[in-house]
Amino acid sequence: MMVGDRQKNKETTLDHANLAAGADAMLDGRFDAGNHLYPLRVQYEDTDAGGIVYHAQYLAFAERARSAWFRCLGIDQPAMLADDGLGFVVRRVEVDFHLPAGLGDIIDVESGLLRLGGASLKLQQKIINRENRHILARLVVDIGLVALADGARPKICRLPVAVKAKFSDLALSDG
Repeated sequence: MMVGDRQKNKETTLDHANLAAGADAMLDGRFDAGNHLYPLRVQYEDTDAGGIVYHAQYLAFAERARSAWFRCLGIDQPAMLADDGLGFVVRRVEVDFHLPAGLGDIIDVESGLLRLGGASLKLQQKIINRENRHILARLVVDIGLVALADGARPKICRLPVAVKAKFSDLALSDG
C-alpha cells in the first residue's frame, strides 16, 4: 500500500467516524429551551391488533428518552455502572393517558427536570404527537441513584458532584 493510499484510508475512516458520531447525536434527540426532545415513530411492534399503541409501550418510550437525555447531558450510564457500581433506578412513575398514538405516528418525548435533590431527581415527560402537538401522555418520574455492590441490596447514594453539575444547568420545568 502506498503512503497516499494509507492517507486516503485514514481520511475515509475519519469520515465514517464523524458520520457515526453525527448519527449517534441525531438518535439521541436534542435540547430545546431546557427540555430534551426525543423523536420516534410508532412501529408495528408498539401497537395492538387495531394499530393503537399498547399502554405499557408509553413507559418504554419514556425510558428510551430518559437514557438519551442522560447521554445528551454527557452522563455515561454504562461507565458509571462498570467503573463505580452506580446506577439510576426508577422509584416511582405516575402516568396520565390523554389520547392514543397510532401505527406510523411520529411522536416526541419531551423530558424536563422538575426537581434535583441530593440523591434523586424528578422529571416530567410528555409524549406528544408531532403533527398536531397534542399531548398523548404525561409522566412524572422519580429517579434515584443507587450503589450496586456485588450481591448486596442496592443502596441509595448521593449524586456525584460532576453528575449533579450536569443537571444544574437545566432550567426547571414548569410542568
